[in-house]
Amino acid sequence: MVALMAGAIAPVMVISVATRVNSQRAEQALALAQGEIDTTRVLVERGDYAAADLPPVAQGVTDRGIRDADGPDLSVTDESSFDYAQPIDIDGDGQDNFLVQRFRAAGQLGADGTPIAFAMGVRVYDINVDGTGNLPTDPASLAITSGEGDRSSRPLAALYTTIAVGEQGDSLCDFIEYTNRRRETPLSDAQLSIPPTCNPPNTSDDAADESADNT
Repeated sequence: MVALMAGAIAPVMVISVATRVNSQRAEQALALAQGEIDTTRVLVERGDYAAADLPPVAQGVTDRGIRDADGPDLSVTDESSFDYAQPIDIDGDGQDNFLVQRFRAAGQLGADGTPIAFAMGVRVYDINVDGTGNLPTDPASLAITSGEGDRSSRPLAALYTTIAVGEQGDSLCDFIEYTNRRRETPLSDAQLSIPPTCNPPNTSDDAADESADNT
């Protein structure tokens, strides 16, 4: 009877432990992803930063399509590449626990060429993730499992957000233009609620040059 009971309970215990471990790893990955976003947000809000301080640009990806950026490639070792995944040791034991991919769209640039509003993405994978080429980007399922489940190939957490400067003189004007540009069908100048201190979004050096030519 004891042997029968042990045989019946053992698989349930294995599944329970594996599921609990996967859930714990997912919670840690989510906290890590949020921490990466918060770090970048604070950096931008302080205003003392350059483009090189921000996550790498995902080439060919727009702000609206930030979720479509390719996953990391484990063969890439260039930290300036958006498909590089950085190893992270979260508990300080000398053993890496996760791989973190940080990236952004080119976004809206300020007068000095510094990004002032952009979409950002963070994906966190288990350190034991395996695969060739760009890894999948859909988050792993946390369904009941007796093993590692999807975490061996898919991210445990994937977060996407918009980062914008909030304390510079033209930041509101720039953000209005940025959000309008992200719309599937941008509004006309007349439809936008432009503060009186802002120049209309269509005011540009090209327009000024054209005006000068006409005179």
